[in-house]
Amino acid sequence: MDINAANLEALNKNYSVDWQKGIAWKPPVDLSFLFMDVKSTSAANFYAWLNLIPGFREWVGDRIFFNVQSQKFEVSNVPYEASVTMGKSVIDDDKDGGYSVYAPIIRQMAEAWPQLLHELVVAVLTGNPTCFTASALFANSHAYGDQIIDNLVTDALSETSFNAAFEARAGYKWANGKEIPGTFTHLIVGEKLRKTGYELVLNQYLSVAGGSTSGNPNYKKCELVVLPSLTGTYDDYWFLSDASGSMRPICRQIRQVPVPLMDTNPATVMRSGKVDYMADGRAAAAPTFPHLIYGGRL
Repeated sequence: MDINAANLEALNKNYSVDWQKGIAWKPPVDLSFLFMDVKSTSAANFYAWLNLIPGFREWVGDRIFFNVQSQKFEVSNVPYEASVTMGKSVIDDDKDGGYSVYAPIIRQMAEAWPQLLHELVVAVLTGNPTCFTASALFANSHAYGDQIIDNLVTDALSETSFNAAFEARAGYKWANGKEIPGTFTHLIVGEKLRKTGYELVLNQYLSVAGGSTSGNPNYKKCELVVLPSLTGTYDDYWFLSDASGSMRPICRQIRQVPVPLMDTNPATVMRSGKVDYMADGRAAAAPTFPHLIYGGRL
C-alpha cells in the first residue's frame, strides 16, 4: 500500500471499527452489583458522604430540617495511556496496508480500557484504601456519629463467620441511631474458596451425623460470585456486598474515555519509518459507605 494521506486515513477508519469492538468488551465476571459509575468533569470529584441520612416522618406541625453533617472526600482521577507503533515496511508490503496484521493488536489495546476499569474496582477490595470515615475501607471502627460500623474480620470463610457477618450487618445504625436498611446480597470469593462458597449458599442440603441430610438455612441467602483476581496473597479473602439499594460500596468515576489517535501524516511516517497509534483516558475508583461491604481479610 502506498504511503499517502488517503490510504492512511482509510486505514485509520478501519482501525476505528476494531477499536470500538474492543472497547465494548466486558470482563467475564460482572461486578456491576459492586460499583456505581459517577460522572467526573474535573481533575477530582468531591463526595459528601453523609453521616446522617434523614428519613421520612409523620408531618405534624412545622417541618424539621436535619442539620446534615458531611465530610468532603476527594477522589482524584488518574491518567492512563496506551501506545503502539506499527512498522512502515509492513504497511508498505502488505496488500491491505497492514490491516490484518495490526487489527488484533488494536482490538486488544481497546479491550485494555474496560479491563482497567474492572481492575480499579477489584483494587478497592484488595488494596483496602482509606474511605470517608478516615479509616481503611475494611476496619473495626468506622464512626457514624456515635455509632460504630465494624466491617472487618480476620476469620476464614465458614458457616460461623458467614452468619456472624449477617448478624453484624443487622446491627448497623446511622448516626441518628436508626437502623440502616438492607442486607448483604453477594458473596465474593476466589477460586480457592469456590467450594466453600458453594456449600454455604448454593448447596440446598447439609450432611449431618449418621449420613442423613438437613436443609441449609443459608441456601440462596445471597449470590455467589467467583472472582479469579482473588489469588495469591488474596486467595483466602472473602467479601459480602450489599446491592439491595441504589447505593453501591464502590464508586467508579470516569473523567475521560480513551479516543484513539493515529498518525496519518505521510511526511511524518516517511521520516520516522513508523505509524504511531495512541490513546489515553482518566478514571478512578474509591469506597463509598463501609456498611455496604464486609471483608474477611486473613
